[in-house]
Amino acid sequence: MFSIRRIVIASVLALAMFGCSDDDAGGVSGVGGVKVVRTTYGIPHITADDYFGLGLGYGYAYAQDNYCVLMKEVVRANGRSALLLGDDGDIAADFVFGFYNTDDYINDEFIGSAPPDLQEVVAGYAAGMNRYLSETGADGLAEGPEGCRNAAWVREVSATDLGKVFRKLILRGSTEPLAPAIIAAEPPEQSTANVVRPGPQSFEFAATDLGLTPPTEMGSNAIAVGAEASQTGYGILLGNPHFPWAGVERFYMAHLTIPGVYDVMGASLHGVPVINIGFNENLAWSHTVSTARRFAFFELQILEDDPMSYVFDGEIRSIEALPVSAEITLEDGSIETRTETIYMSHLGPIVDIGGINEFVGGWPTAFGTVLAVADANLFNTAALVQWFEIGKAQNTDELDAALALLGVPWVNTIAADRRGRAYYGDVGAVPHVTTEKLELCANTALTGLLTSQGFPSLDGSRSECELGTDPGTRPGILGVENLPALDTATYVSNSNDSYWLSNADQLLEGFSPIIGAEDVQQSFRTRQGFVQIEERLAGSDGLGAPGFNVEHMQEMLYGNRNIGGELILSDVVSICSDVSDWSAYAENPDEAAAACAVLGNWGGRFDTTSVGSHIWQEFWRDVSRSGSFWVVPFDPEDPVHTPRELNVSDTAVVEGVKASVGAAADEIVRRGLPMDRPWGEVQYRLDGDERIPIHGGNASSMFSAISGRYVGDQGIANIRGGNSYIHTVTWDESECPDAFAVLTYSQSTDPASPHFADMTRVYSAEEWVDMPYCAQDIEAEKISEVVLFP
Repeated sequence: MFSIRRIVIASVLALAMFGCSDDDAGGVSGVGGVKVVRTTYGIPHITADDYFGLGLGYGYAYAQDNYCVLMKEVVRANGRSALLLGDDGDIAADFVFGFYNTDDYINDEFIGSAPPDLQEVVAGYAAGMNRYLSETGADGLAEGPEGCRNAAWVREVSATDLGKVFRKLILRGSTEPLAPAIIAAEPPEQSTANVVRPGPQSFEFAATDLGLTPPTEMGSNAIAVGAEASQTGYGILLGNPHFPWAGVERFYMAHLTIPGVYDVMGASLHGVPVINIGFNENLAWSHTVSTARRFAFFELQILEDDPMSYVFDGEIRSIEALPVSAEITLEDGSIETRTETIYMSHLGPIVDIGGINEFVGGWPTAFGTVLAVADANLFNTAALVQWFEIGKAQNTDELDAALALLGVPWVNTIAADRRGRAYYGDVGAVPHVTTEKLELCANTALTGLLTSQGFPSLDGSRSECELGTDPGTRPGILGVENLPALDTATYVSNSNDSYWLSNADQLLEGFSPIIGAEDVQQSFRTRQGFVQIEERLAGSDGLGAPGFNVEHMQEMLYGNRNIGGELILSDVVSICSDVSDWSAYAENPDEAAAACAVLGNWGGRFDTTSVGSHIWQEFWRDVSRSGSFWVVPFDPEDPVHTPRELNVSDTAVVEGVKASVGAAADEIVRRGLPMDRPWGEVQYRLDGDERIPIHGGNASSMFSAISGRYVGDQGIANIRGGNSYIHTVTWDESECPDAFAVLTYSQSTDPASPHFADMTRVYSAEEWVDMPYCAQDIEAEKISEVVLFP
């Protein structure tokens, strides 16, 4: 292991040829000078005279910690993963991104349409990445699971490469997961006249069948409190995205400053040259994954004797066949070029989603039709500009104005400001599918079926069913007046349910189903957040007088409360304690009895010292499969507190509880774990041989969410995602925001770095990094400094 000081010395020596000197290191000296100061835990603070320099410093600092992660994503975004990444390759994605991510489009439209300042940031970031590579060489790059030392695919990157990475990220909730369905589409070789049409019947499938529901490591919580709910009168924000702990969807903390022009601190997804979630002097914001669909299906009426033609407004239109090629490295090391065809209608590419149901997939479907998909983000060139402008906003009014760019691709925005306002909005790129259009155009058996299952689908044979456009908005997407938002002095909250319940006293209603559902049961995680908010506003949580301060926000996360336990634990313990013979419910009856005893003493939390959390997690996973077991059903008039009360008078429910306790005990025995093992010894992150305890639990009933997998008999040693970049931000009478944050997996993916797991230990201890935003605080926390010159 080496120290950050050694890194800086090496950097200074390497940069001598670029004019760096000890005199320069005292500040930003000379035109274009870029100062990179690192504070405790390796957080870089980049100060530059211009936007190119800002990008240069950020790209350089990022590369020091994570060069290989972004370089691998450059390979994927260029459609070369099957050629260069072996088992990590995805040839379907290669075909699709090779087709869409052309150099011409990226240069002329995606990057080329951005403001000059942003283009400079992107160019500078690429230059910073390349500066680092030139200093270290491929043989000096990181090793480990995310390393790429001496990899054949390591090379210099360009602004075009970065543009392709950004576009791939924007399509994360639409075209990217649909890539296999786009490539699977294949027209029949003969007439479709003999296709057997289905009779009336019920079709059921889930969003997960399309791969379009984010995995458990993709979610988030965010709460913003305004002056009326704050003990101080200032706004307060908790941002808690749940994202992967590996790969390019990790966050990276940074502070970007052009004095007097731009001053934003927070975190970006890897390779993004502006802050995605962060704060400035007067505003703090976060994001949560939205329920809004970012695409819509169209059902095309193809001709029986010509499946490459379809009817639109009574006229015949042709489906265009567009060949696309990708290279793949075979097992013997040889390279093969493969060619597929993307079939394009005027409404979008043809897709075959036959993997979910035999009737809805195929060409033709069982209804003699074919599906096309329209993606609201496919030509979204405003996303990077969007975050650039969010970072400049100084209050929620300016934030709302910035969001009118409609560049946010697949998340909600939650914010608080110094003056005491709280903001929620699902304001971004959403297909222009109104409630009225769904009523008019989801009028066939297939479109009705898909729409009822959460995939808005329209009749593709009529122009009146095409995506609409609102005045002043780019074609095909809903305008801001048709998107939900709330600016309030009380509070807002979102934990990945729809906009409907953003404030229990100010429900948002009357929006298109393509954005989300109204009057529906909320997730337990959403309910946990609102329960804690209500308790804090009433002062009934044992934490003092009513109203929030920043410490209360921190306790909401680090309290590690489990709403499932709060709702039914006492009843579960009462039921299992009455079992005298566990042999009917468990393969390991003695262990089942022990599990019940442990649950009787469990405190209902997922702290690292909690004993019984692993039993409850397995119990909840099993009992949740058994259907409804509540006395009080869901009530849209009381979404925070319903459903509730375990139906202990129902014999089937009681027997189901016993069976689930037995199943939990058997599963833990199968995992080779004792019933009384503390949670932090069950769930942990490895740093070499050190086991760092990780608190938080499965998002199905936890506000503080961690998603992990068991590794043999070693416990949950593979943390896949969940809590990631977390910040709590407020203000006082000083000019400096009062911000605390932690990056659960730390800054670097290099196991040899001192910043590979140092912040993980902070998270494990339920502590925070006091974020040094103002100059005097940065100086006090400084651990290294270097000046770069372009």
